[in-house]
Amino acid sequence: MTIPLHPRAEAHGKVIVLGEHAVVYGYPAVAAGLPQGVVLEAQPRPDPRLPVTLTIPAWDLDLELHPASDHPVARACLEVLAHCDGPVTGWAIRGASALPSRAGLGSSAALTVALARLVYGPDASIDDVVAASLAGERVFHGEPSGLDSRVAAQGGVLRYVRGEPPRAINPGAPLPLCIIPSGIPRSTADQVARCRSRLEHLPSVVRPVLIAVGQAVESGIHAIEHGDLDTLGVLFDVAHGLLGALDVSSPALDRMAADARAAGARGAKLTGAGRGGCLLALVGDAPETLTAAFPNLRPLFVEVAAS
Repeated sequence: MTIPLHPRAEAHGKVIVLGEHAVVYGYPAVAAGLPQGVVLEAQPRPDPRLPVTLTIPAWDLDLELHPASDHPVARACLEVLAHCDGPVTGWAIRGASALPSRAGLGSSAALTVALARLVYGPDASIDDVVAASLAGERVFHGEPSGLDSRVAAQGGVLRYVRGEPPRAINPGAPLPLCIIPSGIPRSTADQVARCRSRLEHLPSVVRPVLIAVGQAVESGIHAIEHGDLDTLGVLFDVAHGLLGALDVSSPALDRMAADARAAGARGAKLTGAGRGGCLLALVGDAPETLTAAFPNLRPLFVEVAAS
């Protein structure tokens, strides 16, 4: 008998507002759930002995989740299914997403959270879903902080510290954000290793940078809660410089940040692992100037409020 799956499940995308990389070392981060995420739908296969399939056209994925597969997405999904005691045969799963993959917007966490919900159902606890998601996230990222999975499952704006319960943040005013894809793919695991290498080589210099990132997060939370977008914009700029000191920015991202500021953004910073992925800009009074500044990169505008 085929183990049942629920017919539909979804999860949020995410954007890290402040705190990249430092969050791995126990400092706080702030992230926001995106309405753009992942939706999965499951249907039984005609032969229940056939492997589970996963098809997500937006990501050019068409996989059989076979134990012998060396594809990281297949391996991650099998880890999630094993954690949940879910089926590995008899189902066809099809997904839709407006998130680009490998862009720092939580695509892998959204996938693994949605997959866990296909097994557990919509009423599963967030903690259970996050634990299942992390089983898959370790395949992608080696040592994930857990932030992406938590935001993918919960949404809203969250203060996150590894090993502590997340705290919801209520923005004093909606956060007008612009997410600008660089078009440069990158590996989170590689960038986490790059930051760790710099910390191990120069601990007395790099540790204070991580501390400063954490302090920027706490100042940013105060600004978000009080609707102080001008201060938050300054903190975006400070955070981008600190992430550069951690060796996870790039000339392309630095140019994009400068161009966004010149186009009227209150502030701009890389978001996610860095070296590629996306730039995050805090929109000023004229969002159309940001669109004009990046005509070939398809900026995504989102307004984030309390969940």
